[in-house]
Amino acid sequence: MRSQVPCLVLALVAATAFPVGAHDEDPPKLLGRCTAPQLDEEPYAVWSQEGYADYAPNPAVLEALRGLDTVGTKFTVFFGTWCGDSRREVPRLLKLFDAMGLDDGRVELVALDRTDEALKQSPTGEERGREIYRVPTLIVERDGKEVSRLVEHPVLSLERDLLAILDGAGYAPSYAAYPVIRDWLDAGLLADPNVSPWGLAKQLRGEINGEGDLAAVARVLQSRGDLAEAVKLFEVNCALHWESASCHARLAAALLESGDLESARKSADRALRYNKDPERLQQLTELIAKTLEPNF
Repeated sequence: MRSQVPCLVLALVAATAFPVGAHDEDPPKLLGRCTAPQLDEEPYAVWSQEGYADYAPNPAVLEALRGLDTVGTKFTVFFGTWCGDSRREVPRLLKLFDAMGLDDGRVELVALDRTDEALKQSPTGEERGREIYRVPTLIVERDGKEVSRLVEHPVLSLERDLLAILDGAGYAPSYAAYPVIRDWLDAGLLADPNVSPWGLAKQLRGEINGEGDLAAVARVLQSRGDLAEAVKLFEVNCALHWESASCHARLAAALLESGDLESARKSADRALRYNKDPERLQQLTELIAKTLEPNF
């Protein structure tokens, strides 16, 4: 039987996770702050309990983790019950936290949405200011300040990554470009129309795994209404992957949403030019048609 790792609970009704029915998405999903016992309930138990039971942290690494002073350290896990990576990693994290013997209130679980209108967002806003682009994301804080984060999957293993974070030996997480992007956002570079996407792209060469890295971030920005920033990042992605039809199509859609029909048309034309998938022809043709509609 799993020991229950308590989550930080605010004395607010709005802070309680609630299921969204199958009419919105099948299977149902949790949203907002939640607790480990909620993941032991159906329909989540089928993956939560199995993942928890099957995971065995490395004994030597676990012993090293137990020997660390974690007083004042908080662990916040942003995840999605709809996400395959979350279904794999979150039960393992809970098993690891239990094995470490963390005190009550040291672990917080926040379930995020995946709809276009609320991508990687919680209805009660716990992710705001945290720049969560992929799930699961584990943020480790000490005395209220972020130390590091583990994004989507471990570099080596959960216990080895966590040990590297906590013992101060140095940790380079997956998606090395994401801290750079957060710095750009803080500096206002993505909102500045005069900043060159080609110049920004040069800073990221060698730091990204593929076009999906930046697309994931830009889609989050677009979903929360930061259109200028989303457009700039889609432009950076195009600069890095110029012959990708998907990159140009995503940029065209964002430009269309921003009202820049001329630029959207050019990007949609490029998407059609570089497209090699016959099944996408109709979708791209419709995208171009939208850029020609004066009252869109």
